[in-house]
Amino acid sequence: MCPCFITFATCSLWIGVIDWTLAFRANGLLRAKNNLSVRGKQLSDDAPLPPDLRDEYVRGFGVTIDEGIESLKHAISIKPDYDDAMAYLNLLYSRKADTVASQGEREQLIKMADDLIDKVKTSSRKARSPSTGRKRKQRGRLFPSS
Repeated sequence: MCPCFITFATCSLWIGVIDWTLAFRANGLLRAKNNLSVRGKQLSDDAPLPPDLRDEYVRGFGVTIDEGIESLKHAISIKPDYDDAMAYLNLLYSRKADTVASQGEREQLIKMADDLIDKVKTSSRKARSPSTGRKRKQRGRLFPSS
């Protein structure tokens, strides 16, 4: 097998990481702007965006979020046990949840995100288990193993 599959998976990962970074930062700025302009009830980090902010977020970052999701899915299709890609896909599903109007769609995206974290945890445990007969390479990891 050609060792190039790692390169393609890594490139796809980094596209997803960059897209998440842009979407995450914009989401935080929109929430902060909202919280500075309203008195009383503040918008928490996990609360759905109000319709006007959601529309602004979708216009500015909907395509970026979708691109990141597709890139991370591609990375996972190349390397099915790619923990980092699964972790960032989890984060992008959370950002995608802020782009939908329906509470049902939002809950479905959050569940998809939660399921990925469970998969990452399972994958990490398998990689660390003595039955694999090898140590997992840690250099270059985005997140420390838990």
